[in-house]
Amino acid sequence: MLAQRYVSTELTHFVGAKLKSQKEQYRLLKRILKSGMLKASPGPVKTDEHLLLRDTDLPLSSNLACLGSVVCFCDIPLCDLPLHMSKYSMFGLAFAKDFLTEVGAMPVIYVPENGRPALLPYEGYGRKSISSQKVAFNEFWRLFKRIEQAIPEVEKLPTLKKAAKDLRRMMFFTECNIISNFKFFDHRLDDTEDEHYYMEREWRVSKNVVFDLNDVSRIIIPVEYTKQLRADFPDFDGEVVFADWEH
Repeated sequence: MLAQRYVSTELTHFVGAKLKSQKEQYRLLKRILKSGMLKASPGPVKTDEHLLLRDTDLPLSSNLACLGSVVCFCDIPLCDLPLHMSKYSMFGLAFAKDFLTEVGAMPVIYVPENGRPALLPYEGYGRKSISSQKVAFNEFWRLFKRIEQAIPEVEKLPTLKKAAKDLRRMMFFTECNIISNFKFFDHRLDDTEDEHYYMEREWRVSKNVVFDLNDVSRIIIPVEYTKQLRADFPDFDGEVVFADWEH
């Protein structure tokens, strides 16, 4: 039993935010449950692969410069989900946090882009040049790319060839597991704003999530889809919660 109510023992994924109707959203949820797979986006990717999209011309704070293929979940207690559902959909499925951490789930790293760094990140920089976390992280991205561009020259030196190979590996690991999991947000926005990402308490799995129906701990649907869900999944014995319940 949790001592705090602001985190959950389950992580929840909502489907069909871009679909126009609830019928389409339910069909998508049904397809996911039948297939036993949540597909990573951007994709498509094979089950054990990871796609990394990079646009080195964009600032890191754009949230588009370094994107990994992921499945996203929110760490929000059941009673606090309505705000999140209003931004995404009323159709979701939840898994135990222990199940998802076994397949690689980790929380994202939130960065308040308009906050000021506690410490100047680099020697020789002043407060005027590093005025916010956004500026500091964008400068880090610029230096990261500059080092990457210099590696071919380092590889030409026989004594540094192994070090250059190790550096490539470290940079790739950093991009896949750290940089692509930065999420910049404006902490001054109202909680209801779509761009106030911190309210999502997001966790990510960096590949497709494969599961059995009995791995699903909870399905969330509008009450009118109850009979349809029971007919489509008579063997599901997990919890069914109505997205439009009274609070």
